[in-house]
Formats: sequence, C-alpha cells, structure tokens
Amino acid sequence: MSSKCIYEGHMGGLYTSDEPLEYEALYCEEFGDSDWPISYVETRDEAWELLKDDTGVNSSGGWDYGYIQEFWGNWEE
Repeated sequence: MSSKCIYEGHMGGLYTSDEPLEYEALYCEEFGDSDWPISYVETRDEAWELLKDDTGVNSSGGWDYGYIQEFWGNWEE
C-alpha cells in the first residue's frame, strides 16, 4: 500500500489522499464546515490501529466494520 492521508468528511465517511490537502480543499462553503485530517499512514495495519477503536461490530457504534472493509478495498497495494 502506498502512503495515504486519511480524512473524515464533514458529511460523514472516510477518504484518502496521496498528499496532504490544503485547508481550502477541505472547506465546504455551502455548509460552512470542513473535512478534517485523521492521520497519515504507511500501511493498512497502521490505518487499522488508528481506526479500530472507532469501529463497531454488529451495530455497536462507530464506523461500521463492513464500511471499513470496503474502505480498505479502495486502496491500492
């Protein structure tokens, strides 16, 4: 996996960027809100360590485990 910056969108959801994004790219003028960086990671294991405490299983709260699995699937190795 190549290094990624993980962001949480102001409307929900996670996305990545290969390079850190400037604030202007994160800000949504329509809603007066912005996305925010979570972290920069080099491996899926690092990403999992970062997100696992906020990932729920069987609707236990946090990011849905299935969503996180789909999120991983969008990353190139």
